[in-house]
Amino acid sequence: MTNIIYSIGHSTHSKEFFLTMLKEAKVDAVADVRAFPASRKFPHFNQGTMKEWLAGAGISYSHHPLLAGRRNKAGHVQPEVNGAWENQSFHNYADYTLTEEFKEGAKELEVLGNEKTVAYFCAERHPSRCHRLLISNHLAANGWEVFHIMDDNDEPSLVTHEQGRWGAMPIVETDGTVVYPEE
Repeated sequence: MTNIIYSIGHSTHSKEFFLTMLKEAKVDAVADVRAFPASRKFPHFNQGTMKEWLAGAGISYSHHPLLAGRRNKAGHVQPEVNGAWENQSFHNYADYTLTEEFKEGAKELEVLGNEKTVAYFCAERHPSRCHRLLISNHLAANGWEVFHIMDDNDEPSLVTHEQGRWGAMPIVETDGTVVYPEE
């Protein structure tokens, strides 16, 4: 049996529509993978406020800083290991996925995903513009079926994650590590 997990971006959504999107996938746990679990423009997505209204809808909330984005350039990885990423932010995060900290964070998310129906989220609407894409690649390479909860003309939709669809094509090593070498 394949484990299923979801990804979602809060974007500019109202909390009501965000809940509608979560309910589309029957999500009962939200895993925040933002580096800063707050939003100036959309304060209903601030960590404290969000915990309250999610709990009111029967959905648990947890913050996962080990999976947070906005990573600095790594000094421990050879540049060509993840050289297929032209976007430096994605390259930096791809390097970060090779660390023990990332692996620990991914394992925590997987444990939660084995207990509940989880959606991990960040701010960006589309996964192609967010580090959720690299988290999704890692999960998909390690036995998870990943779906992105999207909004299509103000209607929620589920999009199956495909490796390399929105960015560099990953190479999965025998231990489940994902890298993006230059061709």
